[in-house]
Amino acid sequence: MIESRISDKELRRLTKGFQALHSVLRLRILAALAERESNVRDLEGVLRVSQPLLSWHLTQLRQVGFVTAERVGREVCYRLQPAAFQELVHTMEALLGISLSDKDYKGKIDGTLKG
Repeated sequence: MIESRISDKELRRLTKGFQALHSVLRLRILAALAERESNVRDLEGVLRVSQPLLSWHLTQLRQVGFVTAERVGREVCYRLQPAAFQELVHTMEALLGISLSDKDYKGKIDGTLKG
């Protein structure tokens, strides 16, 4: 039963995490930060979006823990937090009662997608 596998609090965190990923720009920000930590000015140049829009999306990503910010002098440096994504996957596994790293399960997925 779902109630015994995952709490309502964990379900809300899961929902917020997926909502934060529901934006092409946020996914582009995450991809850029996966390559290297950056400040807003650097991200503006790479992603070609305005600073206010970029800052708003970075705030949304920070609120769910996907990104952290650290002031370095006059700049704020943003960094990806891989552990937050691992937590999201682990919560999904608990919800579904599966292990995505299980080779037998991967074979079932691959077979289903190919068929």
